[in-house]
Amino acid sequence: MGMRGSTRAAPDERRRMLNALVITVVLVIGGGLSAMAAALVQQSERRFAGQTMDRYTDDAVAAVVDEVGAYQHTLADLSTALGAIAEPTASDFAALTSGLNRQRLPAAAGVAFVVPSTADGTAALQAQWRGRGESALTLAPATPAVGGEHAYVVLERTFDGQTGILGWDLSQAAEPAEAMRIARDSAAFAVSRGYVLLRDRNLPEASRQRSVMLVQPVFGLGDGGWDPRAFRGWLVLAVRGTDFMTDTLRSEAHGAVQLTLTEQDGTVRRVIATVAAGTPQPDSRELDRDRVLEVGQRTWQLSVTPTDRLLPATDRRMTALTLAGGLVVTGLVAVLFGTLIGARDRAVGQVAAATLALREDIARREETEAQLRAREAELRHLALHDPLTGLANRTLFCERVEHAFDTHQRTGQAFGVLFVDLDGFKPVNDRLGHNAGDAVLRQVAERLRRAIRSADTVARLGGDEFAILVEQLAAPADVSIAADRVIAAVGQPLDPVDGVPAEAAELSVSASVGVALSGDAVGVDDILRRADAAMYAAKTGGKGRYVIDRA
Repeated sequence: MGMRGSTRAAPDERRRMLNALVITVVLVIGGGLSAMAAALVQQSERRFAGQTMDRYTDDAVAAVVDEVGAYQHTLADLSTALGAIAEPTASDFAALTSGLNRQRLPAAAGVAFVVPSTADGTAALQAQWRGRGESALTLAPATPAVGGEHAYVVLERTFDGQTGILGWDLSQAAEPAEAMRIARDSAAFAVSRGYVLLRDRNLPEASRQRSVMLVQPVFGLGDGGWDPRAFRGWLVLAVRGTDFMTDTLRSEAHGAVQLTLTEQDGTVRRVIATVAAGTPQPDSRELDRDRVLEVGQRTWQLSVTPTDRLLPATDRRMTALTLAGGLVVTGLVAVLFGTLIGARDRAVGQVAAATLALREDIARREETEAQLRAREAELRHLALHDPLTGLANRTLFCERVEHAFDTHQRTGQAFGVLFVDLDGFKPVNDRLGHNAGDAVLRQVAERLRRAIRSADTVARLGGDEFAILVEQLAAPADVSIAADRVIAAVGQPLDPVDGVPAEAAELSVSASVGVALSGDAVGVDDILRRADAAMYAAKTGGKGRYVIDRA
């Protein structure tokens, strides 16, 4: 009896241990699933915060665009009215601007009419505008004037109660001078780079704001109406950056985000102004939002950053509730398992183990096959494409030309092959080095991609030589259109981006293009030889042109 009881006790002990183990597993799995569910809910909360950030960002962008649009429309209306007056006076200007104030134009320091003048014409200009009602006008020319031309404030209306700039020469500041030049040349509204207003430069450092000048050109009326040649001057509106952000965007911050307005000046980004509600959170970078705005021929960026007030405002306590609920359910399931669990059949474990091993074996096979397919695709791509530009190489290009012979013979259509050789590429390599040369080749390759249709093929044959296959020509003469697009695209000034240094913009490359049509060609080698010969004829004939093989 003792041995039999001992024999029964061993399985019972093993059963109890197994039951305890199963319950432990249930608790661990349930706890893990609860944690995962809580994590998913937390992600949902973060998505909700992200949607809130998107909404705040859209509201802020709309507010900036609307406010600058209001400034622009006001200046445009004022420009039209002022240009319609043959000889505007100080009284005319006062009447036209009488309805303008800080309520209508938030953050604006004042509006002024600026006219250009040479140094020799300053005295005459002063006398002219004194005669038009600005009796106290005294012009103060800057020395030297930017570009040899002065830009005098002859009429002004201030909104901020500070001393005005009547008679000042705005050409002494590079930023408004540049904006006025752009506005005159383009006959359109322009915004200056950020700078400290001339009128603010005597203020204490802490009181100075980074500001912008909004510029609207003023043209007179000719015999046929508005005449772009009858340039009279500029209407300028000075806007202080911090005041602009505070008056325009503080409500859009919703008491929970920081708004930063920056300008892009080449490769340099400068902050115009910032308005904040709370302390920015460096651990919430995924919630940061950036929007690019094109305003007055200048690029601005509005950056929206969450602060310590955003997440509490968007936290709906769902994470804690989900975790607590999951743990309660897990406890109930563990109790249920503890009451219902019995002896488990060993075969179930064996079947489960065999099934798992089979699945793992299948997964390993599928993974191996997928890796092989990916490697084959990668090797084929490397074998058929130029590693520098990503274009097709000579091998792939010849395959495409051979395929074009087969398909176009059946349809009766013609196709063309263009050989492109870069003119002026060697000086880029000699002066700026091979890295710059490679960057130029990549830029030219991208331009060639954009210049042709998506169904056509562009390839790099080596060095600075490229080739293009133009298929399904409605008429053989259509190949000239493609050649013209290629020459125009390559001949554009080099962009100082993607590794091309700014010095390369002073250099230029062009394209000599040789064209051969499929009509008389007898094969791939023949049409390539003809295109190559035509290309050399184009280079010999003056470069930057194309020659069509007439053999």
